[in-house]
Amino acid sequence: MNVAHMQDLVFDKDHCQSFLNKHGWQIDKPVGQDSSIRRYFRVTKNNRSAILMETVPDGSPYATPGHSLGDFVRIAKWLESVDLKAPEIYEEDQEHGYLLLEDLGDVCFRDAMRSDVDVSKFYETAADVLQHLSSVSCSLALPQYYDSHVHRRHRRVIDWFVPLARQAKNDDGLVEEYKNVWQGIEEQLPAAPQGFTHVDFHAQNLMWLPEEQGMKRCGILDFQGAMIGPQPYDLSNLLEDARNDIPAESKQKILSSLTDEQQARFRVLATQFHCRVIGQFIKQAAMDENPRYLPHIPRLQNYIAEGLKDPVLKPLHEFFDDLGVDFKTPVSLENIQGLKSFVREDAM
Repeated sequence: MNVAHMQDLVFDKDHCQSFLNKHGWQIDKPVGQDSSIRRYFRVTKNNRSAILMETVPDGSPYATPGHSLGDFVRIAKWLESVDLKAPEIYEEDQEHGYLLLEDLGDVCFRDAMRSDVDVSKFYETAADVLQHLSSVSCSLALPQYYDSHVHRRHRRVIDWFVPLARQAKNDDGLVEEYKNVWQGIEEQLPAAPQGFTHVDFHAQNLMWLPEEQGMKRCGILDFQGAMIGPQPYDLSNLLEDARNDIPAESKQKILSSLTDEQQARFRVLATQFHCRVIGQFIKQAAMDENPRYLPHIPRLQNYIAEGLKDPVLKPLHEFFDDLGVDFKTPVSLENIQGLKSFVREDAM
């Protein structure tokens, strides 16, 4: 079932209208769209605007990991407490899945960078936010990245991309072999410092607020899946964005400030991120009837191909070579539904 059908099934119009009536707001128009079951609407009252978030309550059978409404509320308040910009929460009805949020406008970093401006300032501002987050102690009880569904799902490159590329079902034990290769790579690196990790820190989740000062020019959204995780996970998401091309000079300027050890950790985390997302986008198209992310597959293939050139990932490069998978070769996405016959029942 696709996301739109799921939303129609789950959301109750009467609850929504009752929440808005109670606080005197009216729906203006839908805004935003992502791959989750959440919906967003711009609402108005007395020439003011706000954002209505509509989602499933925590504990719902339709709730998914990383999308807790309660987590959104407490993380938003914590981000404000450490002098960063998250939307203020005006009203809430967590029992039924509704929040009224401060309206941070329509201009995300991706859109702002398409105007005639110096792109580097956006990335430098976002990098400053991450540097600040790495310097503050996180008082929140959050999941551990290495124990999470996010980390486990980097196997999705095996579950979904490899069968598509080879047009064949995976052999028994291939996922375990792949995971063992990664374990060997990670054991060669010192443990990364741990701290607050947004997990989805990319240009479409960052709002450009030029009227603010310093780091508060970066409005932070979609943080409810945050974890305690390794630095620089969020930086890898920012600089190797699955949905947008990053100017090479901006990326290089930020990476050049990292130590060799940090750059090696960046490479590991970024490539694991791409291995998860490339499989996730293919799965969404094949199983959830949501092909909107397929145009990003070539970008993700290129990220992985380039990453495999790094000496730190030599064992992974050799693993894929032995498998006959070359990320430089475009995969056919025309008959994505046909992939179902090649996917194992134990695919994640």
